[in-house]
This record gives sequence, structure tokens and C-alpha cells, in this order.
Amino acid sequence: MVAAASEPLVPAVLEFNDHGVPVSAIYQDSYHPADGPLGQAQRVFLHGNGLPERWRGRRQFTICETGFGLGASFLATWQAWRQDPERSDRLHFVSVEAHPFRQSDLAILYARLPEELQEQAQELLAAWPTLVPGIHRLELNEGRVTLTLAFGQAETMMRELQCHADAFYLDGFAPRGNPSMWSRSVLGQLVRLAAPGATAASWCCAGQVRRDLTSVGFEVEKVPGAGGKWCTIRARLRAHLGRRGNLPEQQGRVVVIGAGLAGAACAWELARKGVPVLVCDPVLSKGLDATHQGHRLAAISPVFALDDAPLARLSRNAVLHAWQGWKSLPEAARPRRVGTLVFGQAGNSDADIQQALEHLALDTDWVQWQDREQGSALAGVPLQGGGLFFPQGMVVDPSALVAHLLDHPLIQCLPEQVFLQTTPEPGVWDVCKPTGETLERSNRIVIAAAADSVSVLPEEVVAAYPMPRLAAMQRLAGQITYLPAGQALSNGEVTLSGQGYILPVGPYGQVIGSTYERFGEFAQVSAQGHQQNIQKVSAMLAEPADVDIPEHGWAGWRCALSDHLPVMGFVPGQPGLFMAAAYGSRGLSWSLLAASLFAAYCLEEPVPLERRLEQALIPR
Repeated sequence: MVAAASEPLVPAVLEFNDHGVPVSAIYQDSYHPADGPLGQAQRVFLHGNGLPERWRGRRQFTICETGFGLGASFLATWQAWRQDPERSDRLHFVSVEAHPFRQSDLAILYARLPEELQEQAQELLAAWPTLVPGIHRLELNEGRVTLTLAFGQAETMMRELQCHADAFYLDGFAPRGNPSMWSRSVLGQLVRLAAPGATAASWCCAGQVRRDLTSVGFEVEKVPGAGGKWCTIRARLRAHLGRRGNLPEQQGRVVVIGAGLAGAACAWELARKGVPVLVCDPVLSKGLDATHQGHRLAAISPVFALDDAPLARLSRNAVLHAWQGWKSLPEAARPRRVGTLVFGQAGNSDADIQQALEHLALDTDWVQWQDREQGSALAGVPLQGGGLFFPQGMVVDPSALVAHLLDHPLIQCLPEQVFLQTTPEPGVWDVCKPTGETLERSNRIVIAAAADSVSVLPEEVVAAYPMPRLAAMQRLAGQITYLPAGQALSNGEVTLSGQGYILPVGPYGQVIGSTYERFGEFAQVSAQGHQQNIQKVSAMLAEPADVDIPEHGWAGWRCALSDHLPVMGFVPGQPGLFMAAAYGSRGLSWSLLAASLFAAYCLEEPVPLERRLEQALIPR
């Protein structure tokens, strides 16, 4: 069997020592001093990094921590930020954790915190992510505080992070029990992640740690300790080190070309953060929901791979990110968790899939095996066999979602066909109508025009920066079928997904799909397409579907690459020119992740995606 591409995540086990202090059996060490975690956070990390003074008057302030543990330092920092009337507009907190606690265990620990921290602790608990490897983005305090959690070993995840940290909290179990967290390779990543003038603080003042910090680029000093510590350390990055983003100051509004899921998500993500956006697409003459009018329901379904390959890891990040970002939308546009039961993983046997599940050790809140009887109970109808059940699979009304995302006071939508034209200033573009009239001059452009994405670019850019991967994008027509409720093929509140898919029954009936037409000239509903869909979904059922050919459905276009990965990133050599394309059948999965990626670049926020995955998605 193929080895897993990512390391299994081992959650922490809640244990206490004789003094009632939580301890780690793995590292034979306590999570905080006997006098409690908050004092250490305030004395060592906040005071050691010159906080709260250093975030005052700032647009945003970013802190990076090497060990999240109980989250006490984050909660103490959040509390200090909330209590400071001169605080920064936004607070970003990035933290790595190899052994995160389960939500139920955190609830026990947080019940012991002081009353003044309970509001923040309960908000964090409510947003606590599924325990699977990778990067998780939580938005708290009405979006003004973001917590970016990197679940995995520090030596791995510190290489995957991207941020511009103003301060570092060097935390974790003592070097004697957990030497890898304090290794030079981990500490060396701090310089890559640091903004100019970054500081660091730690309760650990071991000589080797101080020497390694000095060797990678920090000026280190020992300071008197407290709370039982003889000394602690403070450090400041040397003057010539540190970096900010490579995008110049924004000119004009952000322009999004394309009003489908990809474009709408990018526009919404920026607008809700206060950035004005212009969206151009001729289809907007038919309404904000024009790209999905009549598309009643669609699934957000995860991908699984025996070796946890990039597509599976990206899907995990994207599906969880979509839930975190959209779970508070108005009901009509909000995704609904129903779970997805997936059959036939690319010809792999049931035994191989179950062996891979055991090897990857993914949390059952994310994926679990269901045999034929269990799956049939979920579906409310006898099935052919067992499959993978993803409890966090979702369904959503795409038309309502797109319309809501574009309906924002900072978004102007124009029903215009546009193209880009270079200007005398490098990296600045004129967004022009076919007549040549300039609608906007901007250095922040998102091209989300599906099959037309490359044609929007000036010929000289395409010639200078060829993108053969993007040029190979295939345009595929697809049709879905609407069955009347009385002819529904399943009765359970779950999506069934194989060669085709069956969505849960709604007040409109049931959606099944979907066809793939490689060479069709039109995306249209046909009786032949309905027949194909019925045949596809029948393969999942114990008995072939016996229904009349329906009259109604919906048809549209999708664009995809052979590796099924999307394209999201800047055009080579053109910072500020972002491509969001090749979403295939997973536009609902990829849209918000790509939007958050672009917003992070533009606003210098922590990037919500691992570097190795980001590199697999760039236009090329």
C-alpha cells in the first residue's frame, strides 16, 4: 500500500498530575506552571513582546506561536486586545499544535478558567475545528480576530506556514522531552515568517535555544523570570531581516472578471473586509444569480485518497474552510451539513480503503467506513455496497449563495464583457469594454472567467508567461435531473456519491446528476441526459432506479484539468493578477478557499493553506 503523504494526527489525552495541573503523557511535562496558564502568558509572552503597546494604532497585528496547547496564551492575548481601547483593527494569531485537544476535553479545561475569559473561551469552543492534519482558519470576535491553527508536527507545519509575524510566542514542552520543537530547523523558520522589527519571547532560556536563535538572526537577552522561573528570554529580529508582502499599495478598486461561484466568493471575501470591488460579467444582465439560475441544490463533497494525496488534503482544507466561512450566512444561502456517502474510490477495493483509513487515522468526525447495512440505513434505501461516510459533507442552493455573495454595498456589479490592457505603469491594468472604454484602472485583478480566463489576458502577457497547464483546461457541459418528490430514489438526509450523485429530497423534489459532455456546443437539458443520470445513480442502489424520464433539470458548464486540481494563484511574473479557474465539479469547495488565499495576499494576512499545496495550484 502507498505510504501516507501526511503524518497521522494524534490528539492529546486529558490527564492531570497530583496538583491538578494538566500534563502530557507523551512528553512527561505539564501544560503550564502550577500557578496557572494565564500568568505565564501575561508575564512571558505579552510583556516579553512589548504588548499591548506594540499593536496600538496598527491596522493589524500578527502573532505566531509554536505550541497552542490549551490555548491559554491565545485567550489571554485576545482578552488583552479586547480590553485595549487603542488596539489594532485586527488581530491575527497563528499557532502550531501536534497534539490538539478534542473539543470535549477543552470544555473541561475551559470550565476552570476565570469568569472574565469565559466569553472568549466559549466562542473558541464553538468554532473548534475537526481534528485532522492541516491548516484551519477560525474567525472570532465578529471577524476581527483570526486564529490560524496548523495541526501537525512543528518541524513539518512551521515550513508550511506563511505569515508576516510581528511577534513570536516560543512555547511548547521542555526541550528535554520535546527537542524537535526547539530545533534549529524550527527556529530558523521564524525568520522566514517574520515581519521587520519582529520580537520573540519564551519561558525557555536553555543555552542551546539562545544560541540557535542568535545564529538564525535574533538578538537575544535573558531577563529575570517569575512564577518559579529563574529566567526567561526576549529577542528581537536583526534590523536587516524580516519581510512584508511583495504587492505594491492598492490602486483603484479590486476588479473581478466573472460572476460565477469563483468570482462571487472573491468579491465577497474582500468586500466584507472593507475593500471596494467591481465585478464584470455580461451574464449579470439577468440578475446576480444568473450563473446558477434554476440550479436548485448542489453538494459540497470531500475527496479521499489512499495516500492522502494533494487533492484529498486540499479538499479537506477547502470543505472545512467553506463551513467556517459560510455557516453564518442567511438561511437561504447557508450550506447545510447532511453528510456524504461516497462509493467506488477510483477502482480501489473496500479492503484497500479500510486499510488506508486505519493507516491515516483520520478523525471519524471527518471520515468513517460504513458497510452496506449501515450505508443503507443512512440512505433510507438498500444500496449495492458500503462506502466512505463524510459527516461534514454539505448541500447548498448555488443560486441563492451567489446572489448573496454579490449583494454587498462595497460590490458594484456591471453586466459588461471586458478585457485587460497594459498601462505604462508595470502591474497596473486598464479594464476595458470591447469599445475600448476604460471602466477601471487597477493593480488588483481576479480573473474568474472559466474557459475564457486566458483570453481576457493581453496577448503579450500570454506570450511572455506561457501557462501550458491552464491552456490544457477542458470545457465540459453537464446536466442535472430533477425528480418529483414522489419518485425520489433515496429518503435519507445524506448525499450519495459515486459515478453520479443523489442529493437529499427537498420541497422541490430530488436532484440527481450529472452528465459530462466533452465536445458539446451547448449546455442544455435533454431526455438523453436525464436517462444517463438515472443509469449512473442506479449503480449505487441495490435495485435499478425505476422512474419515468422527468421533464425538468438544469445544465451548465464546468472547466477542469486532468489532475482535477484547481488553479488559484498569481499569473507568473504578474503580482496582483490572480487566476481562479479550473474548478471542475467542485466550485463550491474551492471558491472560498481561493478567495481567502487572494485576500491574504492583498491584505498581508496569514495564508490559510499549506505552502506545498499552494505551489501545486499556481497558474503555469
